[in-house]
Amino acid sequence: MKFIHIADVHLGAAPDKNTPWAQERKNHSRKAFEQVINIAEEEQVDLLLIAGDLFHRQPLQRELKEVNYQFSKLSHTQVVLIAGNHDFINPESYYRTFPWEKNVHFLKKESVEYVELPMLRTRVYGLSYWHRELPEALYDNIKVEEGSFLNILLAHGGDEKHIPFQSEKFQRMGFDYVACGHIHKPMQYIENRVVMAGALQPVDCNDIGAHGFFMGNLTKERCQVEFHPLTYCEYAVMNLKVTSDITNGALEEFVKKRLEQAPEYMIFKVMLSGFYDGSAPIETERLEKLERVIQVVNQCQPDYDFERLKQQYSQQLIGKYISAMERLPQDEVAKLALYYGVEALMDS
Repeated sequence: MKFIHIADVHLGAAPDKNTPWAQERKNHSRKAFEQVINIAEEEQVDLLLIAGDLFHRQPLQRELKEVNYQFSKLSHTQVVLIAGNHDFINPESYYRTFPWEKNVHFLKKESVEYVELPMLRTRVYGLSYWHRELPEALYDNIKVEEGSFLNILLAHGGDEKHIPFQSEKFQRMGFDYVACGHIHKPMQYIENRVVMAGALQPVDCNDIGAHGFFMGNLTKERCQVEFHPLTYCEYAVMNLKVTSDITNGALEEFVKKRLEQAPEYMIFKVMLSGFYDGSAPIETERLEKLERVIQVVNQCQPDYDFERLKQQYSQQLIGKYISAMERLPQDEVAKLALYYGVEALMDS
């Protein structure tokens, strides 16, 4: 059986607000989802697994209709999905009564159930969120039906507030594949068996690295999955170690060159470390205005000439502070206190 596993599509999310590329980013999740549908049809995939958070919030009826239309284009593929913590089923949710296409199976109960797909000799288990948080380990006591069917679990969670689980338990229960969602980083807890799809596309700048979907082949004897990246957007970290002789202009030009060398779909979080000239602070706002820079984190420390400052301000608070700090044991805390204290006194 050939399958595709996705999760955390977050349709309706609006990442990177107040940036020049905000409107483009708003469309990435939809485009990536539609691309997965097209791939499923081209590859004649048997099963599409959606492990929660198809939507970023409660879906409107027209949004469900749009998604259902995409599912209707699948001539060969069965679709099984659950609601996650973002699109959980509240009392007014359109999820409750929406009429899905015949090839779509929505596991909407708040306790574990399964849908049986005789044509694939497969049972898919899962539950939907009816609350934003579910701290109970609801997957721990699933009873897998005996027989020759393949058994798959859709599991949304993995942290203390959202159905915590231990991946080793899933194999002992008898599942042939566990399709996980909720954590936005794609990873394999147990190779080819217990897999976190990650977000289909990054939702914010903390979703560092490649995102996409898993495609696999599953039999009773073995399972093999492969990650397929979708590069509408990828957040990356640009680590730069600064020296005290660099100017703000030179730093800006260096970052510009790095941006020009990177693929156009990459957006960067710039991390600055090292030292800067205490008389010329780093102007992070210049870097934040550059195209494809979403955030600048300045962890640099001022490179003060403490001996010169101590002599120059020997009768003032700055000089006395430096002398007092030098009499302390010179561990990491004392060094930081010296830097931060002098910086505060210099600013005032």
